[in-house]
Amino acid sequence: MTLSAARPDVAGPPRPDPRASLLVMLGWYGALVVSFGVYLSLLSGDVPADCHEGCDSDRSGMLMFGLYTATPALFLALLISLVALWLLVTRSRRRSALLTGSLSAVPALVVAGILAAIVLPS
Repeated sequence: MTLSAARPDVAGPPRPDPRASLLVMLGWYGALVVSFGVYLSLLSGDVPADCHEGCDSDRSGMLMFGLYTATPALFLALLISLVALWLLVTRSRRRSALLTGSLSAVPALVVAGILAAIVLPS
């Protein structure tokens, strides 16, 4: 039995830490959730006086929008972000964890921008 020659240790450039990049990405998602909570706290919780049945306050209407529209959209963005994070970590060279995590959070920021453009003008 012949032994093959030992390979030289080819390490290559350091890759970003996937755990730190994941924490950065989750920090961006947390910032979006906190900003939505702050926005909800600024809305009025009063129901209009001339409304009899089936009326909601601005706060409860926006809370329903967040529950039924923004939550599924952000979940889809989270799945896309996780795939983007995996691709960035496995295929990138010499990127910091902050840059990698922030780049992977771009789908969430785009979704938040689109939802804000749809909802806020009305």
